[in-house]
Amino acid sequence: MSSQNLDFHNKIAKLCIEHFDSLPKTGKPKENEWTILSCIVLEDSEKYEVVALGTGTKCIGKDKMSRDGDILNDSHAEVICRRAFLRFIYDTMLSQPQHMFLYEPEKQIFTLKPNTKFHFFSTHVPCGDAAIFTKQNVEDFGNLIQVSVQNSLKRTAEECDSGVEPKRIKLTDDIFRTGAKCLKADVKQDLKLQGSEYHVTGVVRTKPGRGSPTLSVSCSDKLAKWCHLGLQGALLGLLLNKPIYFSSFTIAGGTPFNEEAMRRALFDRLGSPLLEEPYHRSDVTLGQADVKFLFEKFGNKNPCPSSIIWSKGFTQCEVAIDGRRQGVTKKHLKTVGALKICKLKLFETL
Repeated sequence: MSSQNLDFHNKIAKLCIEHFDSLPKTGKPKENEWTILSCIVLEDSEKYEVVALGTGTKCIGKDKMSRDGDILNDSHAEVICRRAFLRFIYDTMLSQPQHMFLYEPEKQIFTLKPNTKFHFFSTHVPCGDAAIFTKQNVEDFGNLIQVSVQNSLKRTAEECDSGVEPKRIKLTDDIFRTGAKCLKADVKQDLKLQGSEYHVTGVVRTKPGRGSPTLSVSCSDKLAKWCHLGLQGALLGLLLNKPIYFSSFTIAGGTPFNEEAMRRALFDRLGSPLLEEPYHRSDVTLGQADVKFLFEKFGNKNPCPSSIIWSKGFTQCEVAIDGRRQGVTKKHLKTVGALKICKLKLFETL
């Protein structure tokens, strides 16, 4: 990666993490907890500003889903962030559309102003296909494999000294693994063998959940969809002249990252789909920053149970647990418990 690209990714990462640090402590991980942070940054006339933020690692099971759209099925940071971004777009259209959009009253259509860009940041590669790649460093393989390699090399040296033809050493590369599961109906399934043959790549996966299985597909799959069809979704798409796409994707430093795996997950595995205008494949600039996130997944830390939701225009953050506002009982869910980014509230905005 060029120094210019590294500077850009560091700029985005620093801006997002500093914004997270500026938020209240409510909903943030404790010292023994980790979480994932995702942000969307607006670039306008070379000015950069965080407009949406989400944290989270959880996903509810299918038995807890609501037909009314008042519960978040998926509370992974990437999904929370994208929903917070939709909230930002809705609020901008209602309050100050001229800041970011051109409006055509006759058609009742909004068009993004020229040179308006959106950059995506996350502190970890998305779960699913993008998280499957070969471990690069020997220490990643663990002590057992290191010892095995050392013993093999020692035996080889002894065989050479004795005049016996040494046996070839065959090492199986290990890979990073994802908790997301292949769709049961898919022909391709994980073999779950040792090393690189544990996972298959290029398939749609669902996220793991405690108890009841989830119906939410992996973040890799959702991001691939957004890179081809845009971030806006069907409802907001009724008001937009063109889809909204990312221009770049930055991963925080100090965490496993492989650009080839990321590009495979977001683009290459889909081949060249025939997309009708105004949709198109939106290739983004991919890269990793040097800037690290304090609450990254490390050691024996536990996942933080809560999610933080912030969007530009919010007077305060929302904190969610199990897809609903923290501290609100099921009885009051539809009155004060529904989050501003749930399907119900976004629909009511129109």
